[in-house]
Amino acid sequence: MDFAEIIDIFKQSAFDTDCKEMVLTQNKNGGASLKGPGYIRQSADGTLIFKIYVSERENINPSDHINERFGGLPGKLLADGRFYDLAAIGHDDTRWTAQRVLPSLSWDLSDSSVLVTGQILTLHARIPSTHPHPYLRLHFFQEYEVPLNRWTEIELHGDRTKVRDRAEFEALGANFEVCKRGNDTIFEIRSEADFPLAFHLRVQEALQYLTAKPANWRARMEIEGGDLCLELASPLRRSERTQFSPPLSPASSGFHRSGWQLFACFLAYVSAQTKNTHWNPIAYHLHNACEATANSIDAWAMGCSVAVEAVAGAVQLDQDNEKAKRVTELKIRMLRYLEAQIDFEDMMPRMKGLIGTLGQERVQDKMYHLVATGHVDPVYVKAWGRLRNRLVHPKIKDLRKPDSVDMQNLLDLIHQVEVLLRQITFYLIDYTGPFTDYGTDGFPTKQYPMMPPVAGPLTENVKQADQGV
Repeated sequence: MDFAEIIDIFKQSAFDTDCKEMVLTQNKNGGASLKGPGYIRQSADGTLIFKIYVSERENINPSDHINERFGGLPGKLLADGRFYDLAAIGHDDTRWTAQRVLPSLSWDLSDSSVLVTGQILTLHARIPSTHPHPYLRLHFFQEYEVPLNRWTEIELHGDRTKVRDRAEFEALGANFEVCKRGNDTIFEIRSEADFPLAFHLRVQEALQYLTAKPANWRARMEIEGGDLCLELASPLRRSERTQFSPPLSPASSGFHRSGWQLFACFLAYVSAQTKNTHWNPIAYHLHNACEATANSIDAWAMGCSVAVEAVAGAVQLDQDNEKAKRVTELKIRMLRYLEAQIDFEDMMPRMKGLIGTLGQERVQDKMYHLVATGHVDPVYVKAWGRLRNRLVHPKIKDLRKPDSVDMQNLLDLIHQVEVLLRQITFYLIDYTGPFTDYGTDGFPTKQYPMMPPVAGPLTENVKQADQGV
């Protein structure tokens, strides 16, 4: 069995394997079990589906199945015990497995036979491997704009020519090869050392960051426990027309010069900072902002504004011990004063809560620090305050029918806030190099970090504009 050949077939939505034995086992003690021959194949849209011609069954009959199917509560997710695990043996003896399958059962009138059908989210197979080092291969069945830096010689119309169709670089001590084959973007990664936990997800997040597009791998090959493992994934729903701007425009020279450096910085960050979660928090907020851009312009603006606040919250500033001591002393004095105001006892809990927030670093405080060091643009911090206020606390004038000038002003603010969001992530991932400034006419390429601003009216105006946020 050739896993690479299976992936090529899967990409064409032509995967189809007959199985001499298939077993569905319910995920609960004493749960149902159904067994028989069948098949696994793909539907027209690429979704994995299966059918079992049941010859043996245990702990299930038509009435129990109907009662269980309609026994749930409206608005509640199905309990884990409603799902099944699937194990199948193909006619070539390949063993396939899938988890969390929700089957559909069709009974005949005599209760003598039953057909089982359903969809599969991910399908797994594994074979022994002699590969001595960690290896990972990811297929994204979509063409992405990535910086290609290697050439392949081909024959075209009888002439030999070269095409730029792949890239090679190093990141986290691993060797990456990225190639584009039709509408398939393929990452092949080799390393001497073990990969970080859930490395395939971290690579996916880094690809989303570089391209500013939703990315979900559809086929994965990886060495696990001495075996070569194959995982095939059904397509997930995603927004098709997102308008999120990539940190480096593919039209810029910086994209080809520094694109993989940016990818590597983000990959190193999410690999080191993702603990016991499926998503890295920064990648999660960026993904939500990207998805929001596929909707209304207000949703686009809101998604970017919220993402700025969330990502800036991850910035850790050095503690000013002297300032912390003064804040603590102020809180003590205020609480002592309040304790003496016995005629305001009913307001005491609220006042103690407000005093307790003194000294807590606000998102805006972190931005002022980054402005002072040249890591974010003060103009774009001000733009974020204006855009956020317009959406969270709209005034009557903000709700009138917009004209072309209003729309242009709104788009300008969105582009500036997107750049601010990227600048904060650059700081977090310790990136230095070119970036595309979508907040300036012509979308020029600039260097990060920037020159710290000279103290003056601009930085003071930023702080003053923020007082109402």
